Amino acid sequence: MSQCHAMVGNPRALVPAHPCAQAPQRQRGVTLVELMVAIAINLVLVLAATLLYLNTRGTQKSVDERGAMFESGQFALELLGREIALAGFYPVTGTEPASASLGFQASVRMTFDRAAAQMVNAGATGVTAYQGGLFGCAGQTLTASLTEAHTCAPHSSTTKTASGSDAFAVAYFTSDTMSVAVGQRADCTRADVAMDATLARNTTRLGTVPGTGAPANATTGTAAKPDKARTDLGLSPASPLMVINQYFLGASTFTGEGGSKISTFALKCHGNGRNANFGDDIELVPGVEQMVLSYGLKDLTSGAPVRYVTAAEVSAALPVQDGDQTLTGWQQVVSVRVCLLVRSLSNNTAVRNAAGQALSVTDCRGNAVSRTDGAQVRTFERVFSVKNRQGNTVGPAVGGSTAPTPTTTTSADNAGAV
Repeated sequence: MSQCHAMVGNPRALVPAHPCAQAPQRQRGVTLVELMVAIAINLVLVLAATLLYLNTRGTQKSVDERGAMFESGQFALELLGREIALAGFYPVTGTEPASASLGFQASVRMTFDRAAAQMVNAGATGVTAYQGGLFGCAGQTLTASLTEAHTCAPHSSTTKTASGSDAFAVAYFTSDTMSVAVGQRADCTRADVAMDATLARNTTRLGTVPGTGAPANATTGTAAKPDKARTDLGLSPASPLMVINQYFLGASTFTGEGGSKISTFALKCHGNGRNANFGDDIELVPGVEQMVLSYGLKDLTSGAPVRYVTAAEVSAALPVQDGDQTLTGWQQVVSVRVCLLVRSLSNNTAVRNAAGQALSVTDCRGNAVSRTDGAQVRTFERVFSVKNRQGNTVGPAVGGSTAPTPTTTTSADNAGAV
């Protein structure tokens, strides 16, 4: 038996100096170098997780902004397309007030062009530019005045409109269902056009609700009840009212996350329901920075658009003879191609190349656009039909009846003279 084995049961025989004795155990920590290495590794892991989170968050924000941009572009196109479809509309039959050459016309099959022409002949000079139901400006904006509905004006710091963009306006008569709604008796700002007394002179088309027609009662003191204009929403007007809406791009400031301000442009509109001078514009869709329109001129054989031209070329087009009809430039327009350049409402979200530069896109005029602010941009384009120009909308009215202008107000509702 070895000496170490013999001393297992005899601890008193074991002395510290003996070679078989075990040294007492001591607790050990990490050195400073090991601690620094561990901290460094943890910092790298935290940094990697932070970068992954920020990258994921940035990607998600970019996707969200792209989705919002698509929604804005599609909504703007749908809104403009609906208005273009209304251009030149007149109800199937209407009751027209007396004009310069005709008496009171009840239940007459009327066209937009004839009704608008009668209004102009009767003194409503403000609709001269809208006898075609559609009017546009190429590379310019629209300006309103009290004497003429609109003329084209250059973009400037005064107009605060988007340089290089087009503007256009539509006119149509209401199919009134006794409510303030688009296509009925509201303009693009949701204002009632019944009070337009200058441009379309709708106040003279409202007609009246007859009063008592009796003189004041000297005994009871009851005064005669005068005739009342049909301004209440529960009463349809005696004659269809004219709506005039103009669309353009105006300066806009968007407040983003964290209160950041983004200077951009927005699709805006004026309507003739605000006041005689079109009132204040309203903002419809922010982030629209370019709007370019081209107009399809009618082929006299097929009725389809044969070529697309600018608004200036439409205005300069010579009248053409289509059967027994003479069509002016704007009466030849049967479709409109709308192109919008829309930006995201947040910067630094665009897709970038390997050099970190935002990718360029082609705008509505074929020019390359490269944003230095990193905003996403995309063009949206669609062709809309001017439905009210697809058939015979210019020829003379047919059917209905014509009667002298009523001279009393004691029985039937009466239309006022234009």
